Amino acid sequence: MEKTVWPPIAFGTVFWKEVGDKAFWITKIESFLQQHIQLEDYGSGISVIRFVSVAVLPTNKLHEEYIQYLKKHKELVINLKLDYPAVCQADELAFLQLVAQLFLRAIDEAPQHNIKNFDWPRFRKDVAALFEAEGWLQLV
Repeated sequence: MEKTVWPPIAFGTVFWKEVGDKAFWITKIESFLQQHIQLEDYGSGISVIRFVSVAVLPTNKLHEEYIQYLKKHKELVINLKLDYPAVCQADELAFLQLVAQLFLRAIDEAPQHNIKNFDWPRFRKDVAALFEAEGWLQLV
């Protein structure tokens, strides 16, 4: 069986149908990071980050949060929940701000998975600076 080849930074979504049309906006952050961040600049510990934003009804227990590091492939797989009521109310900018904050949360939590050879502080600083320059770190 052939392994799936992912771009170095890949974003995905699991969205409830009422907010599904907003899922397309996430490609703006994904493309932006792909253009401005090279994972190898931060070390050899991670070759792929797969980040999935989840926006489902609060009662939905099928899509729980997790962060998993696949050492063999140097892949970091992240599934984190967005605030569903906030997503429902968000325009595009507010939505991008929610996703940016969630991605930064993932960066803050990922080092707990004992990933060697990756400069987390510099990675977070660079991503936060990029998000701030785009207006994605404003309070929502």
